[in-house]
Amino acid sequence: PLTPTRILDSRNGTGLSGAFGSHSARTFGVTGHGGVPSNATAVTGNLTVTGQTSLGYLYIGPSAANNPTSSTLNFPRGDDRANAVTVALGAGTLSVTYVAPTAGPTTHVIFDVTGYFTPDTSGASYVPLTPTRILDSRNGTGLSGPFGSHSARTFGVIGHGGVPTGATAATGNLTVTGQTSLGYLYIGPNAANNPTSSTLNFPVGDDRANAVTVALGAGTLSVTYVAVPGATAQVIFDVTGYFVP
Repeated sequence: PLTPTRILDSRNGTGLSGAFGSHSARTFGVTGHGGVPSNATAVTGNLTVTGQTSLGYLYIGPSAANNPTSSTLNFPRGDDRANAVTVALGAGTLSVTYVAPTAGPTTHVIFDVTGYFTPDTSGASYVPLTPTRILDSRNGTGLSGPFGSHSARTFGVIGHGGVPTGATAATGNLTVTGQTSLGYLYIGPNAANNPTSSTLNFPVGDDRANAVTVALGAGTLSVTYVAVPGATAQVIFDVTGYFVP
């Protein structure tokens, strides 16, 4: 597991610069970025689309494909949207393709890396769990009361839902509901009032979820709601598994 780190943001030149055109695969470096070592064979992360001028989908994979035969993230126009991925690497790289129904549309693409796989036994082992709700701010599970914007809040993971002492990371499902403003949620091992990566992007009036693979802090996770001042949102987290050394 890694602390979530942004290694691609075409808006500002991180990884690649400039908007993606339709049916034109672009490749960016992964190993050597965000803590991913040279021998990594795959990564987990969060793929986000923003500023799309047409509905369509993104494909991410180890090889460049101008006309991919599978999709990773589907979206309409005008909706910042994210999806968690576990994806094989090419030669230390990943390739992204924006596929729109007509020629000419453009979009910006973001990728935050959250962990990696190696072919040796130096990493952690995964243990699946029956999905269990360990955070629901609506009823006081884990934390009580809505989240305010840019105010990180931390909840316990170890000792809840079957996650044992010694766990270094968890998988789960992060959900937002009752948000009074569009924005995004960040989840990670450390509290960050102004996070530099995102996990779940959403508009108003849309209960939305995203799967996560995320490193633990001291047996905890921290969530931040990023929106305009004064906005609030309710947050839910269901744990589905954990990693142990």
